[in-house]
Amino acid sequence: MRFEGRCVGDPWAEHRDGRWYVAGDETLQELLAALHAQAARSRAVVESHDLADVGLPGEGWSADGPASLERILFHLLQEYARHLGHLDIVSELADGQIGE
Repeated sequence: MRFEGRCVGDPWAEHRDGRWYVAGDETLQELLAALHAQAARSRAVVESHDLADVGLPGEGWSADGPASLERILFHLLQEYARHLGHLDIVSELADGQIGE
């Protein structure tokens, strides 16, 4: 996790031609297991730091340097909000139902 100064490699490695990509041999169970493992890791980081703590220096930060945990979590919330809107569109296209 970049916050703790760890190298995260290429965080966009699952993209091909600018789109999210899942290899044909990846299973839903494997993807869910990876999601749950990362969520547990993220939860452990959040629980072991104060919101005002600033990330450790390393590759991948903006020119402003490491951000506080509070800023990172706020950014994460913004990203989820954006993409949940996309999920609404996909759901509506899939079954035609709008709203609840």
